[in-house]
Amino acid sequence: MQPLKITILGDYFDCQIYRGRLYLWTFDGDIKIYQWSDIVKSLVKKETENIAMTFSFLDGNYLYKSSLIELFKDSDFRKLLIKKFSSIKNKNLILDIKSLDKFLLGQQQSPGNLLPTDTEIYSNKLYFINDIGLFNASVHRSKSDKFMVSSRPSKLWDCNLLSIKANNYPQLALSGGNEGLFELNMSKSKPSNLKTVETSTPIYQISKSHSSFSNYSYLNIYNTSLVEESFLAMFKWNMTKDKNNKDLPRRDYDSSIKDKELFNDTSNKHFISWGIEDKIYKAYSGGFEIIKYNNYANENNELEKFSRLGEFPLQEWKGKIINGGTAHFGNIVECENALVVVKSTNEMFTIDGPITRWRVYPRSMNYENHLHVILDDRIEIYSFNHDYFLNQSNKNFGIEFKQDKHTRFSKRSFFEDTNESIFINVPKNHLIGDLPF
Repeated sequence: MQPLKITILGDYFDCQIYRGRLYLWTFDGDIKIYQWSDIVKSLVKKETENIAMTFSFLDGNYLYKSSLIELFKDSDFRKLLIKKFSSIKNKNLILDIKSLDKFLLGQQQSPGNLLPTDTEIYSNKLYFINDIGLFNASVHRSKSDKFMVSSRPSKLWDCNLLSIKANNYPQLALSGGNEGLFELNMSKSKPSNLKTVETSTPIYQISKSHSSFSNYSYLNIYNTSLVEESFLAMFKWNMTKDKNNKDLPRRDYDSSIKDKELFNDTSNKHFISWGIEDKIYKAYSGGFEIIKYNNYANENNELEKFSRLGEFPLQEWKGKIINGGTAHFGNIVECENALVVVKSTNEMFTIDGPITRWRVYPRSMNYENHLHVILDDRIEIYSFNHDYFLNQSNKNFGIEFKQDKHTRFSKRSFFEDTNESIFINVPKNHLIGDLPF
């Protein structure tokens, strides 16, 4: 089952998608904000295309629902839905700048007046880094506002960072190159054994080891270094009491596991490794190796915490692996000459380079099936729709999608300056100490 694709012609530097809006940065230093849902609807030419286009580009989470998974066991129903996707796989979904600008909500100078090194959108805020530091600015503002993104960003830190990555919860992993690995922790419950590097901002130093980029693996952070050993920074929940003598969980730093130990590598050679959620990957000459991380393993249940799943070869012409990431639909491997998606079906999908930038959104509620690829003269927005039909626990590639319980907690207990209620996903087998506060 091949992915669907929308192509947007033009020269772009970065992109984000959030709550129905597409954010595109141009090399002129502008940020353009578009109504994404209207863009997708404009490409639907027949009523029979509506279901596939909606699930592909607007509501990627819907088909993971447990009630539908039961329906997928019916081969006739499954074949009908797959046929819906297949019917539009050859559609020429291309937009030039003139066509795209019909859906423009706003255009402005990029906040901070510099092109960002990296961006993330979390909880209605754009977090971005550039040569002079870490900033945030409010997004998803009213259409009546002059600027869709606040033109007056707040400076959070003056460190020249290389990469930032948001967690599901109010944390942001910060990779600072030679300065080390840091975390912006915006929860009310702060770690008790890490020190802040700023007096006015809750930024904690996790390690002084080199950090090129990083990502979250459950409670933990996988730190990737392109020049030194990479490692998994492990955290654990400790229960304490707040000022009212109520239980307060603290996500404290525990220990770090080097990548050579994870992969049982006794050589002196450096290799690139990366991880997100339940998968950890190691690049080698000609391919990569995969380890499954079982977050539920502990000394009481005799489960294996790290288990080797195997290796996957890559063709020589694609060049060395220089970056990697993971989504539910598979593993994304950036090589010197191509971007490779090893789908959760074990099939390979290749996008020829040169690649300017790419993004996936595995923590999104609607766009976890998206892969956005920026090339020299266009951005290609792919939708991968094969993963809904798989047994999630048997996948070698891609993040395992879990059907979680939804439990309502008061946001005031764990987040700063709000009394809103929110739904937090709590896997069935988690103990109270594992709750993701």
